[in-house]
Amino acid sequence: MHKLWFDTETGGLDPKIHSLLTAYFAVCDENLNKIDELYLQLKPEDEYSLNVTEGAMKVNNIDLNEHLKDPKTVTYSEGKDILINFLKKHKIPRKRKSFQPCGHNLPFDLGMVWEQLVPKDEWESLVHYRVLDTSPICAFLKDVNIIPQDVGSLTSLVEYFGIPMGEAHNARGDVLMNIEVYKAMRALMREKKGDFVGVTNSSLLQIVER
Repeated sequence: MHKLWFDTETGGLDPKIHSLLTAYFAVCDENLNKIDELYLQLKPEDEYSLNVTEGAMKVNNIDLNEHLKDPKTVTYSEGKDILINFLKKHKIPRKRKSFQPCGHNLPFDLGMVWEQLVPKDEWESLVHYRVLDTSPICAFLKDVNIIPQDVGSLTSLVEYFGIPMGEAHNARGDVLMNIEVYKAMRALMREKKGDFVGVTNSSLLQIVER
């Protein structure tokens, strides 16, 4: 199964109210090698229905006037067609669902995609319902004291693992950093794997808390 890493930048936190502005999707193989990518600049069918908050725009740093004038910015219906065709292009033959959704705090991004871009039923005809989300992975690693308690956001994980800082709060930049964070998490646990061999339950907690 391919891994479909993605992130969105939006005009606010409520998918039923606030507008989806950009989305980036990276199809990777099981070894996290990028196969293809898609970056979408988006707007509602009716530009007058655009709904953003001042706080969100300060975070994503998108100039709305430039965004709407850019010929690369497409409507939600156009973006839906582009994304569906992108996924179909990379569908694995004879496999009903070819993609595992991956990201950081995926419920938010999934809500935005389902509400404004591709309805959930169409999305799940191609993309698996089981997700890979580095946010709960981070919460677990903190819970067993493998990583510090003061990390949690994507940028704090990037800093903790010593990953080069890309363009934060940019859909493409966040995804590329997110992939590197997951690689670092995976490497960390593979290093610990040898510690778990042949241990009893009573000593397991001591090992993970080293």
